[in-house]
Amino acid sequence: MPAALLPRLLTWMSQSFPTGAFAYSHGLEWAVDRGVLASATDVQDWLADLVLHGSLWSDAVLLRQAWRIEDPEALRSLAGFGAACAASRERREETLAQGAAFARAIGAWDVLPVAIAPDQEWPLPVVVGAVLRRAGLSEEAACLAASHASVANLVSAAVRLVPLGQSDGLRCLAGLEPALLEMTRLSEAAGLDEVGGCCLLSDIAAMRHETQRTRLFRT
Repeated sequence: MPAALLPRLLTWMSQSFPTGAFAYSHGLEWAVDRGVLASATDVQDWLADLVLHGSLWSDAVLLRQAWRIEDPEALRSLAGFGAACAASRERREETLAQGAAFARAIGAWDVLPVAIAPDQEWPLPVVVGAVLRRAGLSEEAACLAASHASVANLVSAAVRLVPLGQSDGLRCLAGLEPALLEMTRLSEAAGLDEVGGCCLLSDIAAMRHETQRTRLFRT
């Protein structure tokens, strides 16, 4: 990756980039409330499963497919497919709201593909994949950077919810590096028929969060 692109990538994947990611727990809030997640080890194992077998795996596959697509109609079709793959109403809201926010914020740079118009809903991984390709980032760098950003946001949510100390949060991130690298390797050859997963409790957590009485997070 050219050194000149690194500042952009760091900015776009930063937790300070205004996608609103801090407001979404991806169902973690319900899992913590029910005692399913009570320690740093619990959080790390939960997120590793999402990376390799769940929603974050699916996001990585969608991002790679978006990076590879050149035809605008095909990109719009992928966006519809990605939105339909959300396991619950809140998961769908989470990816579409962040996708729209990313598309708006990226306007400070001239890298938003013309196909990504505001007249359609855009899942976050589809927008990110298309933008990072147009910006000149490699597919592998785009996949790993975006996946790490998603994990970092969820670790941040867990730090606030469990609660964990900052050191525990950092240990979680360090411990998740092998899973992120393995997911990046495996997703290279994955097609759309491999979108999906088997993290059923995580999907149920996202559904149950919709009716949770006391909530800090939108999802």
